[in-house]
Parts: sequence; C-alpha cells; structure tokens
Amino acid sequence: MCEDHEHEPVKKVEIDKSISNVNDAIAAQISDFLEEKRILCVNIMGSPGSGKTSVIENIAPMLKAGDIYVIQGDLESDIDKKRMEQIGIDAYQINTHSGCHLNAEMVNRALMDISLKDKKYLLIENVGNLVCPSGIRIGQHINVVVSSTAEGSDKPKKYPNIFYDASLVVISKLDIAKAVGFNEKEYMKDILNINSKVKILKTSSKQKESFSAVAHFIAHERDHLTGEHRH
Repeated sequence: MCEDHEHEPVKKVEIDKSISNVNDAIAAQISDFLEEKRILCVNIMGSPGSGKTSVIENIAPMLKAGDIYVIQGDLESDIDKKRMEQIGIDAYQINTHSGCHLNAEMVNRALMDISLKDKKYLLIENVGNLVCPSGIRIGQHINVVVSSTAEGSDKPKKYPNIFYDASLVVISKLDIAKAVGFNEKEYMKDILNINSKVKILKTSSKQKESFSAVAHFIAHERDHLTGEHRH
C-alpha cells in the first residue's frame, strides 16, 4: 500500500502534463490558423469588474468595430456578449459553468461556429480571475492584463504569474485612483520587477482618448504579426 501511495503524485503529474500538452498543441494550431488569416488573437485577462469589457468597448471604434470579433468567457450569462453586439461588434459566448478559465479546446469549438471573414482582431475576454487563466495557452498571440486601481496596488505582489507573460498591462479606472489610495509608483515598480518588458498604459472611462494608446498598441502588434507597416 505504501508503494502505491508513493507513486500516486507521479501519476498525477504525468496526467497533468499530458493534458497540458494536448491543450498547447491545439492552441498552437489555433495561433497558426489565425496568423494565416492575418488575425491577431489577444487574450484579455483580469479580475471580475476590472474593466475588461470596457476596454474592448472603448478601443473598438479606434480599431474599427467591424474588424473585431470577440469571444466572451464567463461562468454563466451572456451579458457582456450583448454589450458587444449593441455597439456593432460580432461576439460569441462561452460559458464554462464551473471552469475558472478558458482552454484551447473551448476556443477551437467556438471557431468552428463563427465566421472571421474580413476580421483583423480576435479579442478573447477570459473568465474573470487573476489565478487560473495565467500561463494557459488558448491560441493567443499576446496577453493583455486589465487591472483596476480599485483592486489595490498590491496585486502584482499577490498574483505575479498573471503579469509574467503579459505584453500589455492596462491600468483601468484611473479617475478613482486617489479616492481608493492607489499607489501607482509602487504598482509600476512591482510589475516591472516581474516583467521588465511589459508595456503599461493608464486608462479612464471618463477620458475616452486615454484608450487610444491601447488601440495603437494592439494595432501595432497586428502589424508586427502580419508584416504590415503603418504610416
């Protein structure tokens, strides 16, 4: 009996590794498929209420709503999908029910149901969570983390993994930073200690122009992916 118990953790690791390998293989196929279609896939992560959907709503007119397809990930409901459709963005809902993040198979099934004709951007809003989505490949070319001032300036220290692979961190709700005691200097220092190459941009829904840098960053990433150059 003791010998069996000694080997159980090894079996679990092997199973987890197998599942991860299958997921990563599907994710790589998705990424290649979208790159062939000249579509940039963006994995948008962050806490519930951090402002992920608001970021999409604000950058859509700057990127051109018709060029965007959004996959919404939530445990339940299609509230955010309807928000997208109200502003002219094609959207698809994935409900994970008990799952705390999207995986490549979920995204792959969604891609079988939708048309990406004439699209330039696939924005995937992952399930609201600072833990589970980190490090999970779903076919994305870049990771964007949306982090609001209302969550506090200690999030990089508490949840470093979500920031580790991010290409862009969007600080949202900047207009209430002072009211909630957000320490921007400490926050920026902690993120750069985790990921020195990450781009950090500050936004506020009260200042629509603050999202232009986010839209420009994403457009530039697509240009880099496709080899196009903007003038």
